[in-house]
Amino acid sequence: MALTRVLVADDSRIFRSLVAEVLRERGLEVIEAANGREALDALLAQRPQLAVLDALMPLLSGFDVISTVREKAPEYQPVIFLVTAVYKSRRWETEARQHYRVQEYLEKPLEPAELLRAVGRHFPEFWGLEGEPGSS
Repeated sequence: MALTRVLVADDSRIFRSLVAEVLRERGLEVIEAANGREALDALLAQRPQLAVLDALMPLLSGFDVISTVREKAPEYQPVIFLVTAVYKSRRWETEARQHYRVQEYLEKPLEPAELLRAVGRHFPEFWGLEGEPGSS
């Protein structure tokens, strides 16, 4: 599955804008959501191939968003990155990967190069979009 559309959901406008800009610079369509409800609605309606979700957001947490999407649209299987500034331990990462089946568990502050490497791990064609991730 080729990566063309990404959801970036975070209640921090600054973090959301930074991540969105990094991905748009590489030719991707980015959908932004400021809370868990907006993230859930966007995932179900627009079906991006990748979702970058903040673990702790208003209205619904990233964990709640993942559970609800899997319940309402079990056939839809986006790659999910969970980003957190709060849940920083192996225990939380293990639970996120095992119970919520997230592909990447990234801690804030998140460097653009780290994000791009993570995207490249799951979408190998991404490496060719604008040169090697992290090269800009």
